[in-house]
Parts: sequence; C-alpha cells; structure tokens
Amino acid sequence: QMKQQYDTRIKKIEEEDTQRDKKMGEMDIRLTEVERDKSGLGWKMDKSEFYLRFQNVQEEKGEDLVEVMANILAEALEITIEKMKDGMDETFRVYTRYAMRNKLPREVHIR
Repeated sequence: QMKQQYDTRIKKIEEEDTQRDKKMGEMDIRLTEVERDKSGLGWKMDKSEFYLRFQNVQEEKGEDLVEVMANILAEALEITIEKMKDGMDETFRVYTRYAMRNKLPREVHIR
C-alpha cells in the first residue's frame, strides 16, 4: 500500500514537471518574440533619428516642398526624381533661432 502511494506521488510529480517544462518552453518562445520585436523597434528608431538639414532654400508661395527638394537632391545624386521621392519619408520646414535672427528662410528637414 505504501509503495502504491509513493508511485501515485511520483506520477503526480512527474506530471507537474512535464507541465512546468511546457510552460517554461512557452515563456521562452514568448521572450524570444519580445526580444525580436524590441530589436526591430530599435532599428526603426535608429532609422528615424537621421535626417538631412538644408539651409537657405528660398521659399515661394504655394511651393511643393517635396518636389523642390526631390529636384535638388536628384540632380546632386544623379538619380531619378521618382527614386528620390521614394527615399524621402517626411519633408518639412523648421524655424530656428539662427534663421530668425539673421532673417533667413526656414531650414528644410528631410527624413
């Protein structure tokens, strides 16, 4: 009878052990997925940290800033305008103290 009780306890412990192993395997999988997501997020953040700054680009009323900058950059890099536009995520003008103080056009930032 004692042997039977010990056998049932051992079986119970083994079942708990296998369940624990399954849970640990699932947690390990989740952890690797989270780490992969974090590394991808870091790459996106690094990518968005870099942008080009242009000073003294004259402003015109009703200008298409993307078109103007794509023309300038495509000519300088000797590539097509369409290819240049594909590489530009954001284009915007920024007022800086330097530009205001010296009465210059706003800076153009391209990301």
